[in-house]
Amino acid sequence: MNDREQLQPSVTRRRFVQLAGATAGVASLGGIITRRYGASVLAQDAPGGELIVGATADAYRTEPNRATIGMYAVNTNIFESLVRLTPDYQVEPLLAESWEFVEPNTFRFILRQGVTFHDGTPFTAEAVKWSLNRIALAGGGSIGVDENSTQVIDDFTVEITPIRPNRQLVQQLNHPVNSIVAPNSEPAEARIGTGPFREVEYAKEDRYVVEAYDGYWGDKPALSRITFRFIPDATTRLLALQSGEVDLVYEVPKESAGELETLGDFTLGTSQVGAYEALYVNIHGAEPYDIGQDRSVREALAHAIDKDAIVSGVWQGNAEPSQTMIPPAILGPAAGGVQGTTFDPERSKQLLDAAGWVPGDNGIRTKAGRELKLTMIVGFPNAEIHKPMPEFVQAQLEDIGIALEIVQTPDTATYEARLATGEGDLWAEAGAQNDGNPCFLPDLLFYSPDPNGDPESAMYGNAFAPGAAFDAHIEECRSATSTEAVQEAAAAAMRVLIDEEFVVIPLAGTYRLYGVAANVQGFEAHPSGVNQRWTGVSVTG
Repeated sequence: MNDREQLQPSVTRRRFVQLAGATAGVASLGGIITRRYGASVLAQDAPGGELIVGATADAYRTEPNRATIGMYAVNTNIFESLVRLTPDYQVEPLLAESWEFVEPNTFRFILRQGVTFHDGTPFTAEAVKWSLNRIALAGGGSIGVDENSTQVIDDFTVEITPIRPNRQLVQQLNHPVNSIVAPNSEPAEARIGTGPFREVEYAKEDRYVVEAYDGYWGDKPALSRITFRFIPDATTRLLALQSGEVDLVYEVPKESAGELETLGDFTLGTSQVGAYEALYVNIHGAEPYDIGQDRSVREALAHAIDKDAIVSGVWQGNAEPSQTMIPPAILGPAAGGVQGTTFDPERSKQLLDAAGWVPGDNGIRTKAGRELKLTMIVGFPNAEIHKPMPEFVQAQLEDIGIALEIVQTPDTATYEARLATGEGDLWAEAGAQNDGNPCFLPDLLFYSPDPNGDPESAMYGNAFAPGAAFDAHIEECRSATSTEAVQEAAAAAMRVLIDEEFVVIPLAGTYRLYGVAANVQGFEAHPSGVNQRWTGVSVTG
């Protein structure tokens, strides 16, 4: 009898795996070797227990004023924003207890009292001013603030005035990148927030460890500690779940989610639709990436892709066909105003014929001696999450005479660097509705950029912005005072992008898919993954 067999009856499943791993050094499952981690991040015998989470690649930004460590993309609940986004896309008070609009473009917030940062510093209006000034120094973000936008009225009253009309400011403030940090701190160097968990250790591209903050003002966490392990490969994450190395994993592949329960005593944690898969067409590119300027080609692309087949066949029903980027839960009745395109390859061929793209001897169309060849860039938020959609689209485009080269970028930074230079025709994105403003995504990505503005903020608009008609609808959205008016403006903007200009080809509305072990209780998947709360989660065994 070996040491593992002697120990197994008297220890929990996770502890058994840890002891075995300490002896063997690695865990092998199905011929694939999974990486072991140091003893410093193994489960601790403490009240409340430890949750070990298999997250995706470490995508935190680390440069000053733009650093998102602990905030986004993996939200470790170290930080909090002024308001919170509920799973049904409603905005609730968090660090702000209440707010009111002050004409013509100011919001006054009454702040929660009795809150302290993890270093003991009291939370006051000065912290809000410090935090929003960080955003201002990085270009103002999607909320549109500068160094004069935030004014302290008293210790617990603050006013925020965006540099442009923005009646949707409150709905945007829940995004984790708008979190409040301790005065005179910089998340690139130290993470000091007011959240239910405080940082223990951050090892870049390896792990993030947090523990419950005893001085938290709200409902205390049920867990004593969470360890987030960065495991970029989806297969390796699932193997870690199956072997007991982790208790919960992010982003179970859509095409294999139905098989999760066959691996063991696991469940699939599924949110409502809160994310999307779409293709964006570069309409402002320079040669050789200028073919997307041809509207007929864009419309042909939109009709050539069978969305239903992608959802039902490629992703095994773990998504919903969609004609818009905006989740139905937030767009409301206005969603019906976006028609989208049907799968009609014959229509695609007719459009290309009429535009002068004729089939060549090899089946690929040509015009004036130039092949109809496009490049698809895959990599936001990571290339893994899109699989195997790109190859499916490649085959469908070949059927109508379009050659498609697929370029998978290794990370978001490489993807965005290529976008900034416009090197690509189609851009595959798995985006998400991460705040309570229906116009958040179209405004962020497709509004015409200020030529003198922040270059990073301009890169999407430089490639995809459709122009004045679209911008007018976004401006309506910014100034709208009712939910219905905002939804109608967002739908009108989507009609320009999708129905008229064919800049965006929505493929599906997608769910958040998590693999959850039987010892995890109370986990509720938030449709906006970056707003995931961990306070109600507990572990047993």
